Amino acid sequence: MGFRFRKSIDVLGLFRINFSKSGISFSYGLPGYRVTKMANGQTRKTVSIPGTGVSHVTTSGKTKKAKAAEEKKTKKVASKK
Repeated sequence: MGFRFRKSIDVLGLFRINFSKSGISFSYGLPGYRVTKMANGQTRKTVSIPGTGVSHVTTSGKTKKAKAAEEKKTKKVASKK
């Protein structure tokens, strides 16, 4: 099992800066709803019932790696024409 590292800094209770091994991410929201812009370029929205541990998470957007692969594929197709 690998080690994890994460450090968070709260700013005014609404905004949070997260530092981890994979990079820096930013999140904002109120108890029960939070939006996070992750280090890999994805956006995560979390809706929860505070104090219960019950939550629903949706992730959208492509990772930087997936975007680079798609751009490379598009350039390859364009160069064949």
